[in-house]
Amino acid sequence: MRDYFKNPNFYYVLIPIAAALLAVYAWSVSMPDAQSNWHKKQKQYEDSQGWITKILALAPERLEYQNQKGTSQDFDYAASVQEFAAACRIPPSDYSLQAGREAKRGGRRTKSANLQIKPIDVGKFADFLSRMLFRWPDLQCEQLKLTKQKGGPDIWKADIKFTYYY
Repeated sequence: MRDYFKNPNFYYVLIPIAAALLAVYAWSVSMPDAQSNWHKKQKQYEDSQGWITKILALAPERLEYQNQKGTSQDFDYAASVQEFAAACRIPPSDYSLQAGREAKRGGRRTKSANLQIKPIDVGKFADFLSRMLFRWPDLQCEQLKLTKQKGGPDIWKADIKFTYYY
């Protein structure tokens, strides 16, 4: 068997066969997959254009957030939590907020806060959290803990740690 590997004719036959197999694989497997992926991506692009148009029609002010770099200092945990809790029908007696001091992390100024909401159902909580994070792009949810509470099938306690980057 080792004599085959020493014979140059073996490689003269093996290399064209390997190249032919690679060409057959590319023609029969890779190319159809690439075409189907291309068509999927084109359809996703066309669908996303419709969504972008709808978003721009409903909230054109979202385009200006990127231009308002200097206005990020207007963020206030108490005002934001109160605004979105009221919008999601969470009474002030059901949440408590402890905001920390400003600190430097990674060369940027940050401010952290802990928010506890109880009792809350998952739907209201998801709505509240998504609205907060959507409105403030520099706000990050660092930790999230949902604890099931007794007394019903959809009663939870939410502990959230937010960090806002100035």
